[in-house]
Amino acid sequence: GDSDGSGHDSTSSHSDASSHSNSGSGHGQSVHFIVSPYVRTMETFHGLVSAWCDPEKEFGDVEDLEMRKTLWYNRLAKMGITWHEDPRIREQDFGNYQDPDEMKNLKKERYKFGVFYYRFPNGESASDVYDRVSTFLDSLWRSFDSNRSHNYVLVTHGISIRVLLARYFRYSVDQFNMMANPKNCEMVLLGHDGCGKLQLEGRCQLDLEKKQETPNKKKEEQLDGLDSVAVTGYKFYKKLRVVPKHHMRSRTIRLCHSG
Repeated sequence: GDSDGSGHDSTSSHSDASSHSNSGSGHGQSVHFIVSPYVRTMETFHGLVSAWCDPEKEFGDVEDLEMRKTLWYNRLAKMGITWHEDPRIREQDFGNYQDPDEMKNLKKERYKFGVFYYRFPNGESASDVYDRVSTFLDSLWRSFDSNRSHNYVLVTHGISIRVLLARYFRYSVDQFNMMANPKNCEMVLLGHDGCGKLQLEGRCQLDLEKKQETPNKKKEEQLDGLDSVAVTGYKFYKKLRVVPKHHMRSRTIRLCHSG
């Protein structure tokens, strides 16, 4: 998910002091997913939990898709993998209907006005997202206190991840504006420090390789977008990405009225 509505999704995960690799893998580590209700984030969630149990392999003989999904979810729950939707971590609302040409003009206007405060017509500003993510963070912390799960994974969007980080770590608006949007399926990792607080551990970014096109395929059948690349691995980075310097906007704040 990113803040220009391109359809990319990202994840933010929290774990206790135990290793991430043990999560939900038979080592007594439970995992709870909190998912944005958008179709693309639900599909990302399904792709993630297929690593524990592949519904096609385990329940492919069940013709009724709803029954297959129910059986799959029940199997995952027995493995310690649970989930729920939360609309508070949905994508930023850009308006009910988006005209591509109009959106280009609105984004130029947003850059001039200020990304954090600019509100799209019939939509939201990043500041609006900050408000709803703040209430979500309060609920999330109560869930930590109730020991609902050892590990949490948020399947959400880039703007929600940046706002959540800014809210939790008390980044300023200028610091928020410096953060680059997570790339498609990029993961931001937070770990428990053992003293009641979370700390940023780093981020994982996918390694992608362009697929070979088939010469005999018609033009309309050729791969495009994410279908044209294959995931070959990932790289771990300790620091978040920041926007290029030429995209950073500075503010002049006077120290006194005569400054």
